[in-house]
Amino acid sequence: MVDLKALSEALKEGAIAGAGIDVYPWEPEKNGDHFETPLQGLPNVILTPHIGGSTEEAQQNIGEDVSIKLFQYLERGITNGSHTVPAIGLPPVDGAHRILHVHRNVPGVLSAINTALSKNNINIVGQYLKTNEEIGYVVLDVDKKLSKRAVELLKEVKETIKVRMLY
Repeated sequence: MVDLKALSEALKEGAIAGAGIDVYPWEPEKNGDHFETPLQGLPNVILTPHIGGSTEEAQQNIGEDVSIKLFQYLERGITNGSHTVPAIGLPPVDGAHRILHVHRNVPGVLSAINTALSKNNINIVGQYLKTNEEIGYVVLDVDKKLSKRAVELLKEVKETIKVRMLY
């Protein structure tokens, strides 16, 4: 927290050499709204917008980024850049279906997944696990002929949050 009037005086008097401010007590709600601070016009001050994402260019970039990330997740199971699911980015596997398994991160879930599939003679072609403190995320590539049964079995694994077949 900064008293902007006191900071302005200290800067003018040379008690402080310079300042950079990003957050203000009052900020414009939209582009074109009047903005005023006692620090404006001082040569030893840099003022930047608190929300850099509010420009038209930033909003377009954010929209494109979110669209790409959503498509990557829905079509390939890639979660790079996610804040809630651990980041995974794997290439597609020929001859297999990709299944996503999101679960609570507790010990034994990966073992339960592998046991359920192996007991039913479902071979895992590829598997990748990534966790954070709360969530585990397993990407499984399984034989196309057995993938529907694999999805059914994975839904029964304790601690499962979501199971989804991609391709």
